[in-house]
Amino acid sequence: MKKATKKLFAALMAVLMMVSVFSLSAFAYDRNGKTVKKIVMIGDSIAAGFSLPDYDRRGVYCLQNKRVKGSFGDIVATKFGVKGKNYTPYVSPGFRTKEIRVFLENDYEGDFVTQNFIGSLSGNPNYNLEVMKSKRATMQKKIANADMIMLEIGFNDTWLTTMGAYTDFSMTGNDPIGRIMNSPRYLYELQMAIQDTLVNFGNEFSAIVNDLYRLNPNATLVVVGVYNPFKDWTIPDGSMIYAGQLLNFLYNNMNNAMRSHANDGVHDYVFVDVPDTEVISDSVNDMLSGVPALQKGGWDPHPTEAGHQYIANQILTALGA
Repeated sequence: MKKATKKLFAALMAVLMMVSVFSLSAFAYDRNGKTVKKIVMIGDSIAAGFSLPDYDRRGVYCLQNKRVKGSFGDIVATKFGVKGKNYTPYVSPGFRTKEIRVFLENDYEGDFVTQNFIGSLSGNPNYNLEVMKSKRATMQKKIANADMIMLEIGFNDTWLTTMGAYTDFSMTGNDPIGRIMNSPRYLYELQMAIQDTLVNFGNEFSAIVNDLYRLNPNATLVVVGVYNPFKDWTIPDGSMIYAGQLLNFLYNNMNNAMRSHANDGVHDYVFVDVPDTEVISDSVNDMLSGVPALQKGGWDPHPTEAGHQYIANQILTALGA
């Protein structure tokens, strides 16, 4: 009888071990022990994996809502065992905080840029406000059912305005006298660009967070901070004058706005700092060349493969995974 009991106990233990192994392979847990089976990624071209080999392989400038191998979202989802339709990326080049709000708020229609230039901004001429509005219901449903929401946004909030000033500067070509004569105007444009971001970003980002909590108050919200893509710029190029670091205060301000939502005692909010993200191009001369991203020799501020792995590692460390 004892032998039979031992055999039965051993068989039960074997079954339990098999079930445990199967369960662990089927899903993983976040830092609070919650299972993560469904992930929604919201973001711009950084989250989209712009310029990664898998992105380039598709040969499309604007690759929207696709899982790109090697992107930080893909790496995190793979770590949690999230596959197929359980990983939903709502990502596109050109997205700003205002475009994200269009998806989340049924009575919000963005601004003049959203309504008139989102097609050219994203690189998809068929994309417009009405198309975005048509995706609201599906996107909101996916968010409501997600275990984890990853949000990466903000770069284009600075990109459009700041790069507008730099583009104006670059149009003078190699005319040193013209650049000197117009320097006051360039500096004013840059000042206005920075001021616009400092004033508006915090409010826009808070609106997004509140929208996500309204749609799904129980999900783990992972927010990826912004990095300064200009930090290694030296002017003149190759000098020891790291002029690009003068913009650190702008990105620090944005990160502080994101970080301020943590520890409210109600929601599971995880801020992930990514200051050391490696980017594809770090030279001011690349920007002045006028060659667009996805073409060799142009300025491309998106993360390299190592940069995406770094962001993913930062997220997984923050989640205790």
